[in-house]
Amino acid sequence: MTIQAQEPGFGLDSQRLRQSPFPHMSQTTAFHTFGTPETLHVDAAHWIETRLADALARRGQASLICSGGSTPGPVYRELSDLDLNWSKVSVGLADERWVEASDWASNEKLVRDTLLKNKAADATFLPMKTAAASPFDAIDEVDALYRPITSPVDVMVLGMGTDGHTLSWFEDAKGIDEAMSPDITRNVAAIEAQKSKTTGDHTLRMTLTLPVVARARYILLLMSGDKKRTVFERRNSTHPVTQMRKAAGDALTIFSCS
Repeated sequence: MTIQAQEPGFGLDSQRLRQSPFPHMSQTTAFHTFGTPETLHVDAAHWIETRLADALARRGQASLICSGGSTPGPVYRELSDLDLNWSKVSVGLADERWVEASDWASNEKLVRDTLLKNKAADATFLPMKTAAASPFDAIDEVDALYRPITSPVDVMVLGMGTDGHTLSWFEDAKGIDEAMSPDITRNVAAIEAQKSKTTGDHTLRMTLTLPVVARARYILLLMSGDKKRTVFERRNSTHPVTQMRKAAGDALTIFSCS
């Protein structure tokens, strides 16, 4: 494993978080490269555990935001067996496809199948999908549900696509301007993406907004494959992941494996 930068210290100043929409913006990003997926999975689980434990020690409660995808699943499995006071941990989603929780494409299903078992079975889970026909009809309900755990998030786990998206921030999507506005007061936004190889048929989604990312204490971006790393390092200003990187600043740590 190679480490190209030092990680930020624990305990971001809460006053600074309230004053600036991008409180971490001017600092460095920690980039860790792993030789095998297995070492990434184990180290990522312990990275998350350490920061959740710190939040629990400081405030008696902690929040964890999870993303979907093939890379986080094994990390969540490792994490589910680690010793934490899981009954005081609230788990939410970075984004969700507007499908039933039993659907293979559901991020809720992934988190329930991989994380919310073993020792982590006692955690409280907050779903994004509701009974509403469309995410655009569920914004207020989900925003109210997520507000207590996003002010700020203790640990956020994100992924990215080779198209440069992260969360459900897709270029040219309906709702993307609201989701990525630094001035939005809501914690969630509804998205209708353009159908692509990345989205498949699942174009309707709910996602966290840019200010939630900017407020997060710790963000772990999991990246697998050289193509994603190339896209990330290109810093294309039109790519949502570039805007996420700017908002996250020194709260962002990257774990990458070829």
